[in-house]
Amino acid sequence: MVKIKAQLAQTFRMSPDPISNRSLWAISWVSFFGGMASLMVFSILSLFMRDELHLTYRELGHIEGFAIFMAFMAKVFSGILSDYMKSRKSLILLGTFASILIKPMFALAGGMFWIFFARTVDRFSKGIRAAPTDALIADLSPSKGEGTSFGIRYTLYALGFMCGGSLSSLLMHLSSNNYRLVFWLALIPATLSFIILYIYVAEPRVDIMKNTSRNREWKWRDIRHLPNTFWHLLVVTFILMNARFSESFLSLRAKDLGFAIAAIPLTMILYNLVEAFAAMPTGKLADKFNRKKILLAGILVLALTNFIMISVPFKESIWIGMLLAGLHMGMTQGLLGTLVAESTLPHLRGTAFALYYFVVGIAVLTGNHVAGYLSDFMNGAIGAFWGGLFFTVLASLYLIAILRKNISIGNQAF
Repeated sequence: MVKIKAQLAQTFRMSPDPISNRSLWAISWVSFFGGMASLMVFSILSLFMRDELHLTYRELGHIEGFAIFMAFMAKVFSGILSDYMKSRKSLILLGTFASILIKPMFALAGGMFWIFFARTVDRFSKGIRAAPTDALIADLSPSKGEGTSFGIRYTLYALGFMCGGSLSSLLMHLSSNNYRLVFWLALIPATLSFIILYIYVAEPRVDIMKNTSRNREWKWRDIRHLPNTFWHLLVVTFILMNARFSESFLSLRAKDLGFAIAAIPLTMILYNLVEAFAAMPTGKLADKFNRKKILLAGILVLALTNFIMISVPFKESIWIGMLLAGLHMGMTQGLLGTLVAESTLPHLRGTAFALYYFVVGIAVLTGNHVAGYLSDFMNGAIGAFWGGLFFTVLASLYLIAILRKNISIGNQAF
């Protein structure tokens, strides 16, 4: 029994330093409750915009694309600023608090302008805290242990999404599809997220960081020190993220295939459950094995997801599509963060994540616009998945091409 407990402790320990380990776990729980609050809103938001606000697919695509773009622009600003300030937590607190303040706007929205404003500000606040959070995880994690830290964080993040989707579905059923009530109740987990962050998360101790470049002064010209491997990672990311349009199109595809509105959040539960259980073991594998095979396999899983969403015209196919989409996210989301963290120096981590999120933001903006136009053109959300299939195939071909040239990312051959 003692041996089992010791093995479990080792499995779930992210840092040998107790304070850093506590902070890493606190960040993970902040992500859990933040994810819960987000999915309580976003699992039904697209349906709210269609059914109550009567927006078109194109308007939905514009709102989602611009809001996500603004989020990634905030990630650029906050990542660089966190390097310049040499502080991560203050920016994470600001973004988390802003997310709490904007939640009532969803419940009060009565038209396109207000939902556009609420969605944009909410995503912007998420962007403020995202890059500093990733950089802080890298700061607190031991060398060669980033994969485990990012994996556990994304596991709890996905579990929070699953719980949020479950609550959203239950509340919609009990309240006869009262969207606005669910939006109000999302304030509770959002507030818990802020409290945990404020009390339990600490910046890295000076005695841990003093022998690293984390304490160097940030300068614009230091960007040239980012290696070529980092820039190749950005190219792969840009192509891939064009296929990662908003989850709203997954919900709308489920509705097109005959799902009841109250049951649609349940499909997101499967998505997040698979993502949660895939993220942590993938993170551990990323600390031991060559990441190129994991990344390529994850991209191919997304290509298969789009193919199934297009080719199988039965509502039961949604379950397979959600399972594969969750597997893709679990295999790649934490891995991409690990690759960014490894490919740069500590004092440039915020900047590296900022550039990463800038590229992702541009790609998601174009991907959502393409998804919206294709859905309108094909008179259904199936159009979005044709675009997703194209970009995943293109990303796979690009990755295979550079694999043959032995381009490396981090410390491993890409």
